[in-house]
Amino acid sequence: MANPEHKEVLDGLDKLGVCLYRAGISLFALSLLVFSVMLSGTSGDFARAYSFALLAICISCALSAANIHIYSKNVRAAICWSAWGGILLMLSDSEQTRIWLSLGFIFITFSGIALKESFCFKVVGLKFVPLLLAASTLSLWLQQYLVASVLMALSALIMGYLSIMKWRMPLHYDIGIKANYEI
Repeated sequence: MANPEHKEVLDGLDKLGVCLYRAGISLFALSLLVFSVMLSGTSGDFARAYSFALLAICISCALSAANIHIYSKNVRAAICWSAWGGILLMLSDSEQTRIWLSLGFIFITFSGIALKESFCFKVVGLKFVPLLLAASTLSLWLQQYLVASVLMALSALIMGYLSIMKWRMPLHYDIGIKANYEI
């Protein structure tokens, strides 16, 4: 986690992990925005872009969850396991009948990431992302697709802003102090 006073020495694997984590956040913001547009019904080629957006959301979740840097082992496990659970639910639901459930688990992961980043860095709106994603999951379950679309678009814009801010920061900010990690 961010500690500007401490500059940890990073090896190649650390740098790769931080870049993949940040790429996951960037891809999530972009793919969630595309998914929200597809969900609103304002796009022409719905089926192809819809499937592509869901695939990109799953890939972004795997990238971010696999490379997240959180000191607490229990918090890290909760964020990672909800990611893998959401991805497995998405893969096992070929008819996309429970998309709200699989996205709900994926949204738990990105809600955890948003909260983690809000404690480390002062990025505007991050504390609202868990509420927006939870409300969009409920809207999907209730088949209120336009409401879900708007909520997801707002979340995507906030996460996109986070992504821009993260790429401007030095890589060592994401690692923090290596000695503080619970294994």
